[in-house]
Amino acid sequence: MVRLGQRNVLRGVSLALAPGGRLAVVGPNGAGKTTLLRALAGLIRPRRGRVSLRGGRVPDDPAARAGLGFLGHRPPLYPHLSARENLAFAARLHGAAGPPRIDAALETVGLAADANRLVRDYSRGMQQRLGLALALLPEPDVVLLDEPDASLDAAGVNDLPMMLDALAPRAAVLFSTHDERVAQALDARIVRIEAGRLTEDPREPPAPHPPTIPRQPPPSPPSFARAVAAMIAKDARVEWRAREQVPTLLMFTLLAAVVFDMAFIAALGSEVAAVAVGVLWISVLLAATLAGTRLFTTEFERGTLDGLLVAPVDPSGIYLAKFTLLAIETAFVGVAQLVFLGLLLNVSLFQASTIGAVLLAAAAISAILALQSSLVVNARAREMLMPLLAIPPAVPVLLAGVGITLGALEVTPAGQQGAWFGLLAVVAVVFLALGTVLYPQAARA
Repeated sequence: MVRLGQRNVLRGVSLALAPGGRLAVVGPNGAGKTTLLRALAGLIRPRRGRVSLRGGRVPDDPAARAGLGFLGHRPPLYPHLSARENLAFAARLHGAAGPPRIDAALETVGLAADANRLVRDYSRGMQQRLGLALALLPEPDVVLLDEPDASLDAAGVNDLPMMLDALAPRAAVLFSTHDERVAQALDARIVRIEAGRLTEDPREPPAPHPPTIPRQPPPSPPSFARAVAAMIAKDARVEWRAREQVPTLLMFTLLAAVVFDMAFIAALGSEVAAVAVGVLWISVLLAATLAGTRLFTTEFERGTLDGLLVAPVDPSGIYLAKFTLLAIETAFVGVAQLVFLGLLLNVSLFQASTIGAVLLAAAAISAILALQSSLVVNARAREMLMPLLAIPPAVPVLLAGVGITLGALEVTPAGQQGAWFGLLAVVAVVFLALGTVLYPQAARA
């Protein structure tokens, strides 16, 4: 049973799929087709019941998730990566074969000639074909497709059986559709769903499809460290090409520095150090908050978060990868502010202690904001919730940063810096541990 809000969306659903079998779930909008597929993929936790594959439970067992191929309403694609790069990233997360398998997948779905084009330049139909290639790339045991014919032209729909036979010949395929002709084209048994309950069609199911090519050895999921490294490398490449965060954050914080300096220098006269310290740490907090607000939201809106959660990797690795990206961006902005404010106000901010404080504070604030961003990604008012939730736990970080910087400028005794560094380290460790433990529990509804 799956319950969303106050309503039971799925009730009394029981399915068993044999290798090579194909099952079409047909029903009107709101009948529960998408919820069924998401529950089978482990993206929604049922109140009662379980999903088992390869002797393990989905989603808790990575080996069970390794046997799944999933394509939802939105193909989990990164628009600033090429088709080949999207597939290569998926292959790293699934431990799938390398370039030969990727080339075969591109050829099969008809995208070999456009393999190096950025996905943002693809038509919706081309994106759907690439989404199918992603779902079938690791040669899964079970393929879950939510309306695979969406956005495909007649030729694409006709090619669906060939794609499945070529890339996942032994897989049990379960898909939803509004069009029974798609089910017939795939030679699939039809099961109807109404008000969250399955009703089997009285027609006899066809025999399972025999395999057409030899099965490759099952891929081995990557280690935790390799999976995290793959996600960090992907995020860095996307940011480098899209330039969605760092240039905006840098310009915003530098402009804020100029405005604050112009406003307060005249009023405070000789208190230049106080102005510099205040502007520095407010800038670091603002930069981290602005970047953190979009940290998980971008993945969620693109549908790529589903792809990460279905992959056979520990979900805590997703949190750590996002934390790392945010920490790097925040540290970059903070160090740039040290240089800029030092030149603007003729204050010696660029010192070893202040650089260390910025780096450690960036880690602490990023740990807080990455956790908050992951927890409120499904909330409607997340843009408003993020600052409200993140600023209170960030207060000790700001106090420590201010204390270290004032000590470096000899406004306060330098001997107090050790205690402030200790506070920063404690906050960073505590929130990193919380995020690593809590995110896997909160990632799935």
